[in-house]
Amino acid sequence: MSRLTPLDRVLVLILVPIWVVCFALGVRTQVRGGGYTVGLGLSVEDADHYPELTGEFSRLLHRSDPLAEAGLRAGDRLVRLGDTDLRGVGTLGLVTRTVDETRGDLSVPLVFERDGERFETALAVPPVFFIRPIVATSFALALSALFLLLRGRPTPTVRAYFYLAICWAIPNANFAGSGRELYAWYGTFIAAGFVMIPLAFRFAFRFPDDRVPEGRWHRIWPWFFAAQGVFAPFLFSRWMKIGETLWMAVVALGVATILAVSTQKYRSSGQVARRQMKWVVFGTYCAVVPMAIAAGVSVFDPGLGWLFFASFWIVPLLPLSLVISVLRFNLFDIDRLLSAAASYNVLAVVLGAGALIVVPRIAEAASGLVGIDPGTGQVALSLMLAAVAIPAHQRLRPQIDRVFFKERYALDHGIAELLPTVPT
Repeated sequence: MSRLTPLDRVLVLILVPIWVVCFALGVRTQVRGGGYTVGLGLSVEDADHYPELTGEFSRLLHRSDPLAEAGLRAGDRLVRLGDTDLRGVGTLGLVTRTVDETRGDLSVPLVFERDGERFETALAVPPVFFIRPIVATSFALALSALFLLLRGRPTPTVRAYFYLAICWAIPNANFAGSGRELYAWYGTFIAAGFVMIPLAFRFAFRFPDDRVPEGRWHRIWPWFFAAQGVFAPFLFSRWMKIGETLWMAVVALGVATILAVSTQKYRSSGQVARRQMKWVVFGTYCAVVPMAIAAGVSVFDPGLGWLFFASFWIVPLLPLSLVISVLRFNLFDIDRLLSAAASYNVLAVVLGAGALIVVPRIAEAASGLVGIDPGTGQVALSLMLAAVAIPAHQRLRPQIDRVFFKERYALDHGIAELLPTVPT
């Protein structure tokens, strides 16, 4: 702390306690268990009318269509949720009231009105444990940021990572254990959306050598991605489908641009800086690519949306790789780790696409020809695809080395040719 600037000390003393409180509340929410909340699009005329379903629901929260499961449809009016009257309640209000009404259950009673008649149903609530990997990511981000700031040298790069990681870690704590806490989380989520991607650019410009592009324009244009915060409120509104599309588009464009900036910097860096950046690339491969694959899989089969949240278990590898790149960048053979990670990710994409597109069609055709149940056929074909992964990796990894790590490939190839000539 003594090596930090006065401004840094003030921000550390403000942001760290905020994260500690949010993380403690998030852990408490996980310990309590039960249901989390729902995301249903509502339209309400005024405070004297009951809300009407728009037919939209959050695909980030729900693995399947919650309206169909509860026997609801667009145009139904929601009258009562548990013991709470829903007169004048909007989309965000329903989200907060669901948290209070679940009381540890995975469903909540709902009274709705259709064609002038009232009916009762049970609204399924996603289990709270599905966000547990995101809470673990929050811990990894905050711990790595504090470790680098206090253990390492507080360079501009380290300070930039600290602010990025803490601003990412606070909303990821998911501390919505009650309606009031959810409103507080909602505020931190929107606030983080305004600064998250600009702070990521700030770190990308400085990592690893603290050299930043000159000119005022490079300080201005990353803030265009503050649009993530502008679109965040739409995630909890009657236009949540549009909100999710715009929000994800900004995130995807921001990640792609950050990768482009990092690639350009890698080409102009020296050997030590390149090795440091390779560690971050390795962490990004391990953390981001599985998440992208899971998101793509959930597009074809919304019932597999839980894979997206499960992929967050791997995200802590990203802050870990960053710590290594700053403090121990000579650890292990990073080129070999990168080629192995790239090989397995390529195979994961190919096998995942095959399991989703090819396997069901072959299984269905086989069921008609030989009388095998399609479900059994899909399992058998999926196991066959998985069995191909290891031998395919052994052939693919050398080709990746040949393209991206020519020196490594030449060394391995030369040793392989030399060994048979060495007398025993």
